Amino acid sequence: MSPRSTLTLFPLLSIMVAAMGTLAFLAMVLVMQQGHEEHAKAGEVLVHIALDHAPPKAIPLAIECRAEGVLLHEQAGPPRFFSSERLRREVMVVKDLRERGAGQAGASLTRDQEWLFFKAVIERDPRLKDTLTLALHLIEMSNLKGSPKARPNEFYPVLLVYPDGVDAYELTSFLMELTSRLPVEAEPMSTNWTLAATSPVAPREFRSAWLGERGHP
Repeated sequence: MSPRSTLTLFPLLSIMVAAMGTLAFLAMVLVMQQGHEEHAKAGEVLVHIALDHAPPKAIPLAIECRAEGVLLHEQAGPPRFFSSERLRREVMVVKDLRERGAGQAGASLTRDQEWLFFKAVIERDPRLKDTLTLALHLIEMSNLKGSPKARPNEFYPVLLVYPDGVDAYELTSFLMELTSRLPVEAEPMSTNWTLAATSPVAPREFRSAWLGERGHP
């Protein structure tokens, strides 16, 4: 039987990741893993994600970062898998697009110009068909559609990083930072924790801090 309890972890972890960098985040993942070795012996722990202090329309979208790649849990349908190899190819594509954008502008693009450029080209580039970059782009555009008060839901990614998934986390973080302005939370996961994304009542809550909305031009 899976353990049942409520747990709040690292409410400001995403800020720490930005300030301290990936190496510090990796160290925290490893420390957390060592601290849960005894719990791992007890078997699987089901994890449910919620957003603290968020409006009801804010929906977390889990992205599991594992050794083989990432699993994107969208609101409907089964999780979508993107291998680490596919993510590396995506990184090469978006780097190429950024260079093309700078070439067209005749100078390095500002962060705002980069964002506008990628919003204009992601759906048109055939190399990004069926990619994580396109999926996240469509989520972001859905969040921006219409007036804030009229939107029924807004979706926000939460990166769930397993000890063997730091490479997938780095690739995903790079793609999201370069091509979107989605607010992103990162949370370390123990190896025996399993996402209960569809569970209506969380056997164990993994509550992620609400980061709020970033401004868009």
